[in-house]
Amino acid sequence: MAKVHKVMDLQQPGTSQTQCETDWDKCFLCQSNSSEVLHCPANSIRGTEGAGYKTIAENLMGFNNIGCLPRTIQLSRLDNGNGIEATLQHHKAKCHDSCTLKFNKTKLQRAEKRKSPREDNTDVSKKYTRKSIGQALPATATCFFCNGPAAGDSLHEASTFEMDVRVRQCALKLQDKQLLAKLSAGDLIAQEAKYHVRCLVALYNSAREKTPSHDSDFNAMNHGIAFAGLVSYIEEARMDNLVAPVFKMTDLAILYRTRLLQLGSNVGARVHSTKLKNRLLAYFPDMEAHHQGRDVVLVSNQDVGSALGKACEHDADNDAIHLARAANIVHRDMFKMKVGFNGSFDNQCQEESVPSALLALVAMILNGPNIKTQTGNMPQSALSLSQLLMFNSSVRRQDTAATIAGVRHSQDRETPLPVYPGVMIHTITRKTSCPWKNGPPTEQK
Repeated sequence: MAKVHKVMDLQQPGTSQTQCETDWDKCFLCQSNSSEVLHCPANSIRGTEGAGYKTIAENLMGFNNIGCLPRTIQLSRLDNGNGIEATLQHHKAKCHDSCTLKFNKTKLQRAEKRKSPREDNTDVSKKYTRKSIGQALPATATCFFCNGPAAGDSLHEASTFEMDVRVRQCALKLQDKQLLAKLSAGDLIAQEAKYHVRCLVALYNSAREKTPSHDSDFNAMNHGIAFAGLVSYIEEARMDNLVAPVFKMTDLAILYRTRLLQLGSNVGARVHSTKLKNRLLAYFPDMEAHHQGRDVVLVSNQDVGSALGKACEHDADNDAIHLARAANIVHRDMFKMKVGFNGSFDNQCQEESVPSALLALVAMILNGPNIKTQTGNMPQSALSLSQLLMFNSSVRRQDTAATIAGVRHSQDRETPLPVYPGVMIHTITRKTSCPWKNGPPTEQK
């Protein structure tokens, strides 16, 4: 039963003066009606009948001696003259477990420790650790990067392993011997490193400027491919008119990071989910971000008419423009790469002979652009088609008789797939030209 709230009148006598009797059918400590089960120590099956009464009686006396016993509990109503333990055993008193925990031995020891007077420790020798040996005075905190004091800028303490990993990567990229020597002593958290924010930002900017341009182009292309797959996944989920999908940003970030790892990009421990959320909201203006505790979810604004209109839209001109742009991007990357036969085929020769943009486009054509349909191992069908496209590509078409009679292939785009059959035919026939001008011979019966 819920308690009744009442404004207390200072002129009226308190409950401690009127409540003198104990209802032994209730909890003898709180005397309240609640749904919690009552336990009787006299009915213990451990063979120690009444031992619980002795413990609680001693603890109550201890709390009373140090003045920490609540005013709602009067020892006088628990003692009929023979002692608290005997009174409790006589009435077979019951109590709640939660009430008993308030007056256990641990709580009594802590209360006694708080009430005990503080001892004078002036004569006690100071405890030294290995780190403090040989240090007469604590050293002034300095910046880990510039060795300067706090001055006007406050110092921040390193607290994450991701920061330690990134600082080490930047030091290796810049070949900063002084910083590498400091990092060899241990991670930043173990060294209790402190730093200026401007010094850390300057280190990150210097490492970013040192990054080669082709690596940044490669990562940017992979981020675009992964984002396109994520957008396709969301669009397919929203096509169902019977279900209103709700996307958790943590799940979307995991899919995005997994696809980047499949494409070969070097990503950290986690993807910046806030930037990814802003990119998705910019692409889907009819979606909103909502906070659900610590999670962020993306949901539609329930505009069914707008969703159906977007699903039914089909603009042929717009589709043709997108196809032309995709062809220009792939065509540009194909002629940037030069591949030739060096006399042997290694394990990764097929993947390394075609640009990633062409391989990703062919894989999306075969398996769909959904991010869940992509795998870490590229299928052989995508590799074969990509190599044939690379081998038969040309800068521009030439409508001449020689071109119509036969396509001239460039040595800079000789992929393993068309080269391997030629090598096998030469091994069997030992001829430099095709022995079957009118097609391969048929089997004669």
